[in-house]
Amino acid sequence: MGITLLFGLMARPQTLVIHFDFNKSGLTPQAKLLIDSFLVTASQKKLTGKIELTGHCDFIGSDSYNDSLSLCRVMTVKKYLEAKYDLPGKIVSAIGYGEKKPLNENKTEEERGLNRRVEITIIQAELASVPEQKKVTPPRKEDVSLKEKIGDSTTKAGSNIALKNINFVGGMHQFLPEAYPVLQELLETMRLYPRLVIEIQGHICCLQYDNDGLDAETRNYNLSEERAKAVYEYLVKKGIDAKRLSFRGYGHSTPIYPYPEKTEEERIANRRVEIKIISK
Repeated sequence: MGITLLFGLMARPQTLVIHFDFNKSGLTPQAKLLIDSFLVTASQKKLTGKIELTGHCDFIGSDSYNDSLSLCRVMTVKKYLEAKYDLPGKIVSAIGYGEKKPLNENKTEEERGLNRRVEITIIQAELASVPEQKKVTPPRKEDVSLKEKIGDSTTKAGSNIALKNINFVGGMHQFLPEAYPVLQELLETMRLYPRLVIEIQGHICCLQYDNDGLDAETRNYNLSEERAKAVYEYLVKKGIDAKRLSFRGYGHSTPIYPYPEKTEEERIANRRVEIKIISK
Protein backbone atom coordinates (compact mmCIF):
# COMPACT_ATOMS: atom_id res chain seq x y z
CA MET A 1 0.00 0.00 0.00
CA GLY A 2 1.39 3.41 -0.95
CA ILE A 3 0.35 6.94 -0.13
CA THR A 4 0.57 10.17 -2.06
CA LEU A 5 0.35 13.66 -0.55
CA LEU A 6 -0.62 16.73 -2.53
CA PHE A 7 -0.58 20.26 -1.06
CA GLY A 8 -1.60 23.22 -3.17
CA LEU A 9 -2.62 26.81 -2.48
CA MET A 10 -4.62 27.40 0.67
CA ALA A 11 -7.87 28.01 -1.25
CA ARG A 12 -7.60 24.78 -3.25
CA PRO A 13 -8.60 21.28 -2.20
CA GLN A 14 -5.85 19.34 -0.41
CA THR A 15 -5.89 15.65 -1.28
CA LEU A 16 -4.31 12.53 0.17
CA VAL A 17 -4.53 9.42 -2.05
CA ILE A 18 -4.17 6.00 -0.43
CA HIS A 19 -3.50 3.01 -2.69
CA PHE A 20 -4.68 -0.42 -1.53
CA ASP A 21 -3.45 -3.93 -2.21
CA PHE A 22 -5.57 -6.15 -4.43
CA ASN A 23 -8.88 -7.12 -2.82
CA LYS A 24 -7.90 -5.44 0.48
CA SER A 25 -9.55 -2.68 2.50
CA GLY A 26 -7.41 -2.56 5.66
CA LEU A 27 -4.96 0.15 6.68
CA THR A 28 -1.36 -0.85 7.35
CA PRO A 29 0.60 0.78 10.21
CA GLN A 30 2.56 2.74 7.62
CA ALA A 31 -0.66 4.00 6.04
CA LYS A 32 -1.94 5.17 9.42
CA LEU A 33 1.35 6.92 10.13
CA LEU A 34 1.21 8.85 6.88
CA ILE A 35 -2.47 9.74 7.26
CA ASP A 36 -1.52 11.15 10.66
CA SER A 37 1.32 13.12 9.06
CA PHE A 38 -1.09 14.52 6.45
CA LEU A 39 -3.58 15.69 9.07
CA VAL A 40 -0.90 17.15 11.34
CA THR A 41 0.52 19.10 8.40
CA ALA A 42 -2.98 20.23 7.42
CA SER A 43 -3.56 21.44 10.97
CA GLN A 44 -0.26 23.33 10.98
CA LYS A 45 -1.25 24.98 7.71
CA LYS A 46 -4.66 25.84 9.21
CA LEU A 47 -6.51 23.66 6.68
CA THR A 48 -9.83 23.43 8.48
CA GLY A 49 -12.36 22.84 5.71
CA LYS A 50 -14.80 19.98 5.13
CA ILE A 51 -13.54 16.48 4.31
CA GLU A 52 -14.75 14.33 1.40
CA LEU A 53 -13.90 10.63 1.06
CA THR A 54 -14.15 8.66 -2.18
CA GLY A 55 -13.28 5.00 -2.75
CA HIS A 56 -12.24 3.33 -6.00
CA CYS A 57 -11.30 -0.10 -7.42
CA ASP A 58 -9.65 -1.60 -10.46
CA PHE A 59 -11.79 -3.39 -13.05
CA ILE A 60 -11.24 -6.95 -11.74
CA GLY A 61 -14.47 -8.40 -10.34
CA SER A 62 -18.13 -7.61 -10.89
CA ASP A 63 -19.56 -4.11 -10.70
CA SER A 64 -21.52 -4.93 -7.55
CA TYR A 65 -18.48 -6.46 -5.82
CA ASN A 66 -16.28 -3.47 -6.63
CA ASP A 67 -18.99 -1.06 -5.49
CA SER A 68 -19.03 -2.87 -2.15
CA LEU A 69 -15.23 -3.08 -1.86
CA SER A 70 -14.72 0.61 -2.64
CA LEU A 71 -17.26 1.52 0.03
CA CYS A 72 -15.51 -0.77 2.54
CA ARG A 73 -12.26 1.06 1.86
CA VAL A 74 -13.94 4.42 2.37
CA MET A 75 -15.58 3.32 5.62
CA THR A 76 -12.27 1.93 6.93
CA VAL A 77 -10.66 5.33 6.44
CA LYS A 78 -13.71 7.15 7.83
CA LYS A 79 -13.72 5.03 11.00
CA TYR A 80 -10.00 5.59 11.50
CA LEU A 81 -10.37 9.36 11.16
CA GLU A 82 -13.37 9.54 13.47
CA ALA A 83 -11.77 7.30 16.08
CA LYS A 84 -8.51 9.24 16.29
CA TYR A 85 -9.49 12.83 15.53
CA ASP A 86 -12.15 15.27 16.68
CA LEU A 87 -14.00 15.82 13.39
CA PRO A 88 -17.63 16.64 14.27
CA GLY A 89 -19.46 17.46 11.05
CA LYS A 90 -16.20 17.65 9.09
CA ILE A 91 -16.65 14.49 6.99
CA VAL A 92 -19.44 15.57 4.66
CA SER A 93 -19.40 12.67 2.22
CA ALA A 94 -18.10 9.08 2.01
CA ILE A 95 -18.82 7.53 -1.39
CA GLY A 96 -17.71 4.29 -3.06
CA TYR A 97 -17.46 4.61 -6.83
CA GLY A 98 -16.35 1.05 -7.54
CA GLU A 99 -14.57 0.91 -10.89
CA LYS A 100 -16.48 3.84 -12.40
CA LYS A 101 -13.75 6.51 -12.10
CA PRO A 102 -10.41 4.96 -13.12
CA LEU A 103 -7.32 7.11 -13.49
CA ASN A 104 -6.08 5.06 -16.44
CA GLU A 105 -6.95 2.11 -18.69
CA ASN A 106 -6.19 -0.64 -16.13
CA LYS A 107 -3.89 -2.36 -18.63
CA THR A 108 -1.03 -3.22 -16.26
CA GLU A 109 -0.72 -4.17 -12.61
CA GLU A 110 0.87 -0.78 -11.96
CA GLU A 111 -2.14 1.00 -13.47
CA ARG A 112 -4.58 -1.22 -11.57
CA GLY A 113 -2.71 -0.48 -8.36
CA LEU A 114 -3.18 3.24 -8.93
CA ASN A 115 -6.93 2.72 -9.29
CA ARG A 116 -7.25 0.81 -5.99
CA ARG A 117 -7.47 3.93 -3.87
CA VAL A 118 -9.27 6.16 -1.39
CA GLU A 119 -9.00 9.93 -1.80
CA ILE A 120 -9.19 12.12 1.31
CA THR A 121 -9.92 15.69 0.24
CA ILE A 122 -10.00 18.78 2.46
CA ILE A 123 -12.22 21.38 0.80
CA GLN A 124 -11.07 24.89 1.67
CA ALA A 125 -13.22 28.01 1.62
CA GLU A 126 -12.41 30.23 -1.32
CA LEU A 127 -10.04 33.06 -0.58
CA ALA A 128 -11.31 36.53 -1.40
CA SER A 129 -9.85 37.68 -4.68
CA VAL A 130 -7.99 40.97 -4.72
CA PRO A 131 -8.13 42.90 -8.02
CA GLU A 132 -4.73 43.84 -9.31
CA GLN A 133 -3.52 45.75 -12.30
CA LYS A 134 -2.32 43.76 -15.25
CA LYS A 135 1.28 44.27 -16.11
CA VAL A 136 3.64 42.81 -18.63
CA THR A 137 6.74 41.22 -17.16
CA PRO A 138 9.65 39.65 -19.01
CA PRO A 139 10.10 35.88 -18.66
CA ARG A 140 11.93 34.97 -15.48
CA LYS A 141 15.01 32.81 -15.66
CA GLU A 142 13.22 30.03 -13.78
CA ASP A 143 10.42 30.05 -16.40
CA VAL A 144 12.81 28.90 -19.12
CA SER A 145 12.22 25.23 -19.94
CA LEU A 146 14.76 22.58 -19.05
CA LYS A 147 15.32 21.84 -22.74
CA GLU A 148 16.17 25.50 -23.35
CA LYS A 149 18.53 25.58 -20.37
CA ILE A 150 20.38 22.49 -21.60
CA GLY A 151 20.51 23.85 -25.15
CA ASP A 152 21.87 27.22 -23.98
CA SER A 153 25.53 27.59 -24.94
CA THR A 154 26.30 29.04 -21.50
CA THR A 155 25.29 25.76 -19.83
CA LYS A 156 28.59 23.94 -19.59
CA ALA A 157 29.90 20.79 -17.97
CA GLY A 158 29.84 21.40 -14.23
CA SER A 159 26.67 23.52 -14.34
CA ASN A 160 23.90 22.71 -11.86
CA ILE A 161 20.20 23.06 -12.63
CA ALA A 162 17.50 22.79 -9.94
CA LEU A 163 14.44 20.75 -10.96
CA LYS A 164 11.48 22.64 -9.51
CA ASN A 165 8.42 20.77 -8.22
CA ILE A 166 10.07 17.37 -7.93
CA ASN A 167 8.49 16.88 -4.53
CA PHE A 168 8.09 13.81 -2.34
CA VAL A 169 5.87 12.41 0.39
CA GLY A 170 7.19 13.72 3.71
CA GLY A 171 10.09 11.63 5.00
CA MET A 172 9.93 9.27 2.02
CA HIS A 173 11.27 8.93 -1.53
CA GLN A 174 7.81 8.48 -3.07
CA PHE A 175 6.95 11.13 -5.68
CA LEU A 176 4.03 13.51 -5.25
CA PRO A 177 1.77 13.95 -8.31
CA GLU A 178 3.21 17.36 -9.23
CA ALA A 179 6.62 15.75 -9.72
CA TYR A 180 5.63 13.74 -12.79
CA PRO A 181 5.40 16.60 -15.34
CA VAL A 182 8.94 17.65 -14.34
CA LEU A 183 10.18 14.06 -14.54
CA GLN A 184 8.61 13.77 -18.00
CA GLU A 185 10.35 16.99 -19.09
CA LEU A 186 13.68 15.64 -17.82
CA LEU A 187 13.06 12.39 -19.71
CA GLU A 188 12.27 14.25 -22.94
CA THR A 189 15.39 16.39 -22.47
CA MET A 190 17.57 13.29 -22.07
CA ARG A 191 16.05 11.90 -25.28
CA LEU A 192 16.50 15.19 -27.16
CA TYR A 193 20.19 15.44 -26.20
CA PRO A 194 21.52 11.86 -26.51
CA ARG A 195 25.06 12.91 -25.51
CA LEU A 196 23.90 14.51 -22.27
CA VAL A 197 25.37 12.89 -19.15
CA ILE A 198 24.17 14.04 -15.72
CA GLU A 199 24.55 13.46 -12.01
CA ILE A 200 21.25 13.58 -10.08
CA GLN A 201 21.70 15.27 -6.72
CA GLY A 202 19.33 15.04 -3.76
CA HIS A 203 19.09 17.66 -0.97
CA ILE A 204 16.97 17.96 2.17
CA CYS A 205 16.01 20.74 4.54
CA CYS A 206 15.59 21.40 8.20
CA LEU A 207 18.68 19.78 9.73
CA GLN A 208 21.17 21.72 11.81
CA TYR A 209 24.14 19.73 10.56
CA ASP A 210 25.27 18.19 7.27
CA ASN A 211 23.75 14.77 8.00
CA ASP A 212 21.18 13.07 5.80
CA GLY A 213 17.58 12.56 6.93
CA LEU A 214 15.72 9.39 7.93
CA ASP A 215 13.89 7.65 5.08
CA ALA A 216 10.70 6.16 6.54
CA GLU A 217 10.67 3.49 3.82
CA THR A 218 14.26 2.21 4.19
CA ARG A 219 14.64 3.15 7.89
CA ASN A 220 18.11 4.39 6.96
CA TYR A 221 19.50 7.90 7.20
CA ASN A 222 19.87 8.29 3.44
CA LEU A 223 16.76 10.27 2.45
CA SER A 224 18.46 12.65 -0.02
CA GLU A 225 20.26 9.74 -1.70
CA GLU A 226 17.07 7.69 -2.01
CA ARG A 227 15.26 10.66 -3.56
CA ALA A 228 18.04 11.15 -6.12
CA LYS A 229 17.97 7.41 -6.78
CA ALA A 230 14.19 7.55 -7.37
CA VAL A 231 14.75 10.03 -10.21
CA TYR A 232 17.57 7.85 -11.58
CA GLU A 233 15.35 4.74 -11.52
CA TYR A 234 12.49 6.62 -13.21
CA LEU A 235 14.74 7.56 -16.14
CA VAL A 236 16.28 4.09 -16.46
CA LYS A 237 12.83 2.50 -16.39
CA LYS A 238 11.79 4.82 -19.23
CA GLY A 239 14.71 3.67 -21.38
CA ILE A 240 17.56 6.10 -20.63
CA ASP A 241 20.95 4.34 -20.62
CA ALA A 242 22.18 4.03 -17.04
CA LYS A 243 25.70 4.89 -18.25
CA ARG A 244 24.48 8.45 -18.82
CA LEU A 245 23.26 8.78 -15.23
CA SER A 246 24.58 8.76 -11.70
CA PHE A 247 23.04 9.87 -8.40
CA ARG A 248 24.25 11.21 -5.07
CA GLY A 249 22.70 12.44 -1.85
CA TYR A 250 24.04 15.62 -0.27
CA GLY A 251 21.86 15.66 2.84
CA HIS A 252 21.78 19.18 4.27
CA SER A 253 25.40 19.96 3.34
CA THR A 254 24.64 22.54 0.61
CA PRO A 255 21.49 24.44 1.62
CA ILE A 256 20.40 27.50 -0.33
CA TYR A 257 19.12 29.02 2.90
CA PRO A 258 20.87 28.47 6.27
CA TYR A 259 19.38 26.48 9.13
CA PRO A 260 16.90 27.11 10.59
CA GLU A 261 14.85 27.89 7.50
CA LYS A 262 12.49 30.75 8.31
CA THR A 263 9.65 30.12 5.85
CA GLU A 264 8.06 27.26 3.92
CA GLU A 265 9.49 28.77 0.74
CA GLU A 266 13.00 28.45 2.18
CA ARG A 267 12.33 24.86 3.24
CA ILE A 268 11.08 23.99 -0.26
CA ALA A 269 14.13 25.63 -1.84
CA ASN A 270 16.46 23.54 0.33
CA ARG A 271 14.43 20.34 -0.14
CA ARG A 272 15.26 19.93 -3.81
CA VAL A 273 16.64 17.77 -6.62
CA GLU A 274 19.29 19.17 -8.94
CA ILE A 275 21.11 17.81 -11.97
CA LYS A 276 24.80 18.47 -12.59
CA ILE A 277 25.94 18.49 -16.21
CA ILE A 278 28.79 16.03 -16.62
CA SER A 279 28.96 16.33 -20.40
CA LYS A 280 26.69 17.39 -23.26
